Amino acid sequence: MPHPVLTILLVLNKIAKKNQTGPIACHWCNNQVNIIKYGTYERYGFSGQEQIRIQRYLCKHDRCRRTFSILPHPFLRITRLTLCMLTALIQLVDQQLATAEICRRLCLTRSVVDGSIKKWHGLLDWIDQEAKTTPVWAPSPCIDPPGHWSDFIRIFAMKFYPKRYGDA
Repeated sequence: MPHPVLTILLVLNKIAKKNQTGPIACHWCNNQVNIIKYGTYERYGFSGQEQIRIQRYLCKHDRCRRTFSILPHPFLRITRLTLCMLTALIQLVDQQLATAEICRRLCLTRSVVDGSIKKWHGLLDWIDQEAKTTPVWAPSPCIDPPGHWSDFIRIFAMKFYPKRYGDA
């Protein structure tokens, strides 16, 4: 019988391959017109072996001219773990399970678990706080991914990677 986490990851991989996108808007200037497709790149899927093709876009606004991509749900910028996996990880940490048990349950290495705990411990609190301000994606970015995911990703990137994406 397959491990339940692996079964969930296979389903998520199928969903991500559909590469659903919401409204196409520049992450830098929020422009929604004059945007063109600008190539693709490969990103690792959930299994670590399989890759998923991600569409890149170019904003042709005179003052912007930057490229961006809209990641499919539940991928996050820069980090290899998905929102679903990070949520499960944080919940297991909050239950005070041993790191070895968390590694076994999520099929992750100890270094990934330790690094993720340090980096993402405040993630769920941040999502709860943001949802109280009623952003476009509230109460959860996962309820309607094609409609809300790109807005959530933009805000997430500004919050957790301010040097690269600007301050929220």
